[in-house]
Amino acid sequence: MQPGPRVEDVVVGEKFVCVVILCLILATIVDAQESSQNELQANLSGYADNFGVVVIYPNFSLTRQVNEATSINGRFLVDAVSSASMKSHFEVDGVSSATSKTNGGGDNTPDELRFQFGGGAQHSFGSQSAALNMMYSTEHDYSSLTFAGNFIQPMAQKNTTFHLGFVRSMDKVFPQIRDWKRDVDVATYSVQATQNLTPRAVMETIYSYTTSQGHLSDNYQVVTVTTPTNVLSREPVHPDSRIRQAAAARLNYYIFTNSSVQFGYRYYWDDWEVNGHTISTLYQTHLGEDKIMGIGVRTHKQSKAFFYQETYNGNEQYMTVDPKLKEATTLDIQFKISFPKVPIFTWFPVDDRLKYQFAFNWYRRNTTTPDWHSKRNTLYAYNFNIGIRYRY
Repeated sequence: MQPGPRVEDVVVGEKFVCVVILCLILATIVDAQESSQNELQANLSGYADNFGVVVIYPNFSLTRQVNEATSINGRFLVDAVSSASMKSHFEVDGVSSATSKTNGGGDNTPDELRFQFGGGAQHSFGSQSAALNMMYSTEHDYSSLTFAGNFIQPMAQKNTTFHLGFVRSMDKVFPQIRDWKRDVDVATYSVQATQNLTPRAVMETIYSYTTSQGHLSDNYQVVTVTTPTNVLSREPVHPDSRIRQAAAARLNYYIFTNSSVQFGYRYYWDDWEVNGHTISTLYQTHLGEDKIMGIGVRTHKQSKAFFYQETYNGNEQYMTVDPKLKEATTLDIQFKISFPKVPIFTWFPVDDRLKYQFAFNWYRRNTTTPDWHSKRNTLYAYNFNIGIRYRY
């Protein structure tokens, strides 16, 4: 199953699926390198929250072994996003933030429908391996071209493994509520080291460095500016560059012959003065007959961006209402299970090459100030994934 994204990285954005797609690309690279089998996978994923955002995205992937050293893959994803904030009417500089063209000009399709196509290859050079993937996605007001790849180098009789990775995205932003087109350029470089400490313990350390350039705000969000004589609606204005860094460590420990527990910590910081601490725990166990169950908890706490203000009393150089730039605390509870057959549906085919998978996340985020549109301080979100994997 493709792992879902961390919700604190993507919560309540009309561009929710941009990060989802990126996670899918990275997951596909890892899966391709961990398995040399031909594989077909179909997933149906969904997201919903109490802020009125609903996302449904079926996705399909195919991996084909060309020879003992090389495999190729392809994937397709389509998602539909509905958001109350995208349909609301706010006059910003004389143009409604989201309304039909017959009602004063603006976005004729506020609900987003996105299509994503991708493919790539993985090749082994003895004990080493490398992968390169490409993805293109498009919708009515946004397009993205992304390249992702990594290189794996085992050492010390495979007790130590180094992963070097990169992701480069070149996006175009062209909201129908405006008459301009702007670029977003994002590059991420990462290094990961995996070390076998004992026969039961494995330690992973990860560092990532991301640069972003271009249009880094969301034009469907609206900043309220209060003056002594009037209340005005303004577009958010963010800096046009950002450097993001993160360092993480995770310990996997096998506590029984059929169970393991993972402990993780991640520290995030950037030049917008957002700092975040994430602590996670995951317990996984084999239930017999190739059934695997996992239960995990993740907590996250972050500071606000240097230009975020609870209220704006005049036009500032930078202004934002983005919830990801506020001071916030989050709690994420996840459950996942995979099994070779569906117990409650006896007519489902049973085959050693088939595996059914299910994952569910419950997420809560608290911010110090209410959301700009829903006027709520607390977000509750639900994320699910149902998948079928067939190895042929």
